[in-house]
Amino acid sequence: MFIRGDWFFVLLSLLTTAFMAKPYIYVIQQDNYRLKGIFKSKMIRSAFLVDLVTMLIFAVIFALASLLHSRAFWGFLIAMFFYITEIVLYFVEDGDKKKPLKYTKRAVRGFAFVILAETAVTTLLFFHLSGVFQDDDAFLRYIAILIFPLIYPLIFLISMAVENAFEWLNNCRYEQRTKRQLKKGNLLKIAITGSYGKTSVKIFLRDILGVRYKVLATPESYNTPMGIAKTVGSLDISHQVFVAEMGARRRGDIKKLMKIVDPDIAILTGINSQHLETFKTKENIIEEKLQILRLLKKDGKAFVNGNLKGLIDENADIEADKIVFAGCEGNAVYASDIAIGQDGSVFKLHFGGEVFVVSTRLIGTHNVENLALASSVAYALGVSPRHIVERIATIEPVPHRLQLISGDVVRIIDDTFNGNPDGARIALETLKCFMGRRVVVTPGLVELGEREKEENCRLGKSISEVADVVVLIGGHRVEYIRSGMVDFQGEVLHFATLKEAEKSFKDFIHMGDIILLLNDLPDIYED
Repeated sequence: MFIRGDWFFVLLSLLTTAFMAKPYIYVIQQDNYRLKGIFKSKMIRSAFLVDLVTMLIFAVIFALASLLHSRAFWGFLIAMFFYITEIVLYFVEDGDKKKPLKYTKRAVRGFAFVILAETAVTTLLFFHLSGVFQDDDAFLRYIAILIFPLIYPLIFLISMAVENAFEWLNNCRYEQRTKRQLKKGNLLKIAITGSYGKTSVKIFLRDILGVRYKVLATPESYNTPMGIAKTVGSLDISHQVFVAEMGARRRGDIKKLMKIVDPDIAILTGINSQHLETFKTKENIIEEKLQILRLLKKDGKAFVNGNLKGLIDENADIEADKIVFAGCEGNAVYASDIAIGQDGSVFKLHFGGEVFVVSTRLIGTHNVENLALASSVAYALGVSPRHIVERIATIEPVPHRLQLISGDVVRIIDDTFNGNPDGARIALETLKCFMGRRVVVTPGLVELGEREKEENCRLGKSISEVADVVVLIGGHRVEYIRSGMVDFQGEVLHFATLKEAEKSFKDFIHMGDIILLLNDLPDIYED
């Protein structure tokens, strides 16, 4: 039995679901729309807990109202205010994010599907109870609205699982189209992967090759199948080189990307424990990264960071004649006599028998190695050493990757994107080169699985050897860092969030300080 005004609740359900969907969509978007770990997010657990508390409060009010006259009227009011409260709570909770929700076509489709599914379930349950409870018991039908937050996560997961199946089919269509586009003409295709340095090498190579070729490279960290597909949409007949960054968080990711791009040249920047949480073991990480060499076409060429030579030699199934090692002394192209200063770096770049003195605004020894690796590829593709050296002098620091920002009061080394043990070690070594009071701001390292405690403890020890002031951000990880700082004599400050720390910067930052921003966790890792 439908009662006049019931459709008002259908509209409220639609609106409430739209607000509730936003944090859920945001969290799965940060994990490439995977649903398995959604409740690992503090954001979702907190939202669900608030929903349960709100539901219990209104359930008590509803129970008390059942003792009054005109129970149907009171049930109507309580249900309406319950929806309004939920909307307000989610509206207030939706503050600024470090990395805001991107309203991509996939996200919009996800929103639409979830909103319709959630509203349909609530509406059907509400109308069903309207037929079950009539006359004096009619007010009980509003229970369907009060339990709405309780069933919301389950309906969301089912809805997105169905939506993901559709997206998988849709992605397959895009991937096939991308394969066809990349096979057209005489396009030279270059693929880059590694636990670290992928984006930097990609940008360096793009800029250096630009001296001789028209290059299209995946922007920022577009390193997934859909990121590559989106970039290839900008490809035209004038492009001669396509550079694709390949990211991998789970086994099989590189194989899928290699099938799409089918590169002529592969670049492996380095391997460490990054994403150990999803790969489970270091051996799995190594096997995954080496796929870029194993799956390279027979006439392809691979350029590998010289630090990996021992590892490559241990894998006899990798064709040695495909490999060119670079970046370290004794290889085809390498850097030596590296001097890291407060305004950049100076080093010697060796091309066979030729040696050039190179100046760059980039800081950090790994940036020099990355430049040498990119130079090795460019040299093999016919770019002259002189042009390579000239172009390196013009390369700007890659945002958030040991990016030096000089101000009137302080200088900042922005290394917020790098969140792996090797990157942290190099950032701290770079900090040693700077004069002034050294301040390290960090939330620690994540996605290291069982090694998270060990690596953060080691990070604390390294920080204590360099810093004068340490600003720790967050919860349990910073306790691991503290455990490694047993001999630290400087000042340690602790804030729950980066925003809280920023509000207090004026209280502990002095003129002339050099501040290292070491990693910045996405919102889903905030604890």
